[in-house]
Amino acid sequence: MASTVFELMAPNNKIPLSDNARANEVLEVIMAFARQDFGKKVSLKNDDSVLDGIGAGVNMLGEELQHSTISLREKEQLLKEIHHRVKNNMQIISSLLSLQSESTEDQKFIGLIRESRNRINSMALVHEMLYQSDDLSKIELKEYIETLSSSVHRSYALPNSDLEFVYDIEAKVHFNIDKMIPIGLILNEAISNSLKHAFPKGKGKLRVSLKRQKEKYQLLISDDGIGFKKDFDPEKDSHLGIQLIYMLTEQLGGKLVVKSEGGVSYSILF
Repeated sequence: MASTVFELMAPNNKIPLSDNARANEVLEVIMAFARQDFGKKVSLKNDDSVLDGIGAGVNMLGEELQHSTISLREKEQLLKEIHHRVKNNMQIISSLLSLQSESTEDQKFIGLIRESRNRINSMALVHEMLYQSDDLSKIELKEYIETLSSSVHRSYALPNSDLEFVYDIEAKVHFNIDKMIPIGLILNEAISNSLKHAFPKGKGKLRVSLKRQKEKYQLLISDDGIGFKKDFDPEKDSHLGIQLIYMLTEQLGGKLVVKSEGGVSYSILF
């Protein structure tokens, strides 16, 4: 059998890859696999030649790659469906809580239900965005923060209120679901606290910033409201919302600094 010399050319070059027609066919099929075209096959002559054996092996490889690709797509679709169902179930729970709040006039109870609904919605939004995403491993943080902030704002908005949200989110920052759930809950608690307590006159600014700090990230949520009461210690006297922020920061492996200077700020380095 004549010796075979492979000379790989540019994809659009029509010069043969080899001086052997059958070797050319094998190489063309392998290059088709690289383009994820697994339907091509090497024709077999059943003449017990080396290239016939290689061709049979290449055909088997193509079938395995095609099967693996189909399985991966099926798994991705199944994961999307799971995220969709989780989101729907969370929305059902949220709706049930809303119905429950309509059956009472107890404002404290209504407030607790609203807080619970917002926490559920912050998690449901993660699953909704994963369902809509082309990449199931990560979520665009900027879009998530802006969508969540608007949702929480609507929940607490008072008639004739004049609140402004200012965002400074670094572009193309993505996190997976293990990070997004605690980040979403932290945002929900911090923004809710500001909307409930910081602006008695219904006017002010809320800022959300996220920046890279070398190998870490800094999440900063702040308002220009009335701040904490005098002698209030967030580590000792805090209610459930701030306690959750501390717990969730630990879950992120981060460090939380809470200040009350010209408003309240939550700075989380993780």
